Amino acid sequence: LQALKGSAAFHEQRRSLERARTEDYLKRKIRSRPEKSELIRMHILEEPSAEPFLQAKQLQLKRVRLADDLNDRIAHRPGPMELIHKNILPVHSSIKQAFIGNQCLCIQYVTCIRGGSVVQCGSVYSGRRCNRSVIMLG
Repeated sequence: LQALKGSAAFHEQRRSLERARTEDYLKRKIRSRPEKSELIRMHILEEPSAEPFLQAKQLQLKRVRLADDLNDRIAHRPGPMELIHKNILPVHSSIKQAFIGNQCLCIQYVTCIRGGSVVQCGSVYSGRRCNRSVIMLG
């Protein structure tokens, strides 16, 4: 019975010490935290340019404008043909010639993407001598 009382007192003392250690840690953190002006300079906080009740609306409006701008940019982004013509999208030279010359293109296997680049995964033929699937470009 005496051992149980000692054990409970030990655990209570341990919890008390842990609580005190956590409290000391938090007090140190609060004392060393940056000033509001420093947080504004580091772009962690927004500079208050309006009343507090309007700041939430400003932030919401800013997000809506950003979403609209991104949607516009996505809607007007260049397609693969334009990227190939501008040498932004790397492709096999015979595929590029077929794109530029609006020729008939036959790919024996497939053209696939590896590591973010378009690579040849089979033989590529352009012209009429092709008994595989034909892709008309242009």
